[in-house]
Amino acid sequence: MKNIRLKIERAKQHLRELQIKLKSFHEEKPYTISVRRDKETKRPTYFISGAKDIPNDVPLIIGEVIQNLRSALDYLAYYLFKKNSTEEGKHVYFPISDDVKKYTEEKERRTDGISQQDKDLIDFFTPYNGGNNILWQIHKLNNIDKHRLLVTAGASFGALDIGAVMNRFMKKSFPNQAKDFPDLPQMFLNPADKLFPLRVGDELFVDEPNALEIPNMQFRIDFLLNESGVVEGQDIVGLLQSMVKEVERVVLAFGD
Repeated sequence: MKNIRLKIERAKQHLRELQIKLKSFHEEKPYTISVRRDKETKRPTYFISGAKDIPNDVPLIIGEVIQNLRSALDYLAYYLFKKNSTEEGKHVYFPISDDVKKYTEEKERRTDGISQQDKDLIDFFTPYNGGNNILWQIHKLNNIDKHRLLVTAGASFGALDIGAVMNRFMKKSFPNQAKDFPDLPQMFLNPADKLFPLRVGDELFVDEPNALEIPNMQFRIDFLLNESGVVEGQDIVGLLQSMVKEVERVVLAFGD
C-alpha cells in the first residue's frame, strides 16, 4: 500500500503547486476591466479590455494530478491481485468504464485473479459514468491527457459585487439620508453566463442609463476546467480536491 499512498501524496503536492500558481497568476491582475458608455442609452458597460493567457504549465500540473490519482487506483488493483497470485498480472487495472454495461463486460478481464470479496468492494464504488462520476472523470481526463494537454483550462466570470450597485441605488433614492447610510458589505452575485473562457471584449455588467461609473467595481474571476462531455465548466481546484478525497476513500476501504 506504500506505493499507492506515495502516488496520492504526489497528487496532493501537484495540487498545492497548482493552487500557488493560480494564486500568483490572480495576484498579477491578468484581466483588465474598463468601462465604456453607449452613446444612445448612456449605459456604462464594464468589459474585459485586457487578458493574459493562463500559464502554460497549469494544464501540465492538472494532468499530473490526475495521472497520479489514476495510477494510485491501478496500483491498488495490482496490490489486490498480488495478494492472491505470484503471476505478473499485466492485465490488471482498476476497472472504470463509460457505463454500467461496459463495466460489467470489462471488469472481469481487468480484475481476473483478485479475490471475489475485493471485486465486490470495487463494485460497491460503481466506477462508471452514471455511478461514481468522479472516478469516471479521473479515468476520462487521464486518457485525454495521454494524447493532448488539458488545454480547456481557463478563466471565467465568477461573480460581481452587487453591493456597490446597491449602495449607489440607496443613496440616490434617499438623498437626504445618504450620508447616514452605512456602506453595504460586498455582495457577490453569480452571473447566468460564466463567459468561459474569458476573452478581450467580453461584457461583464451593463448598468442602468446615465448611471455613474463605480470606481474599482469588483469582479471575481474563477479558473475552470471544461472538457466537453466529461467536465462542464467546473472549478479546477475544487474538482481536483474532490478527486483526491474520492481516491483516498476508495483506497482506505481496502484497509492496510
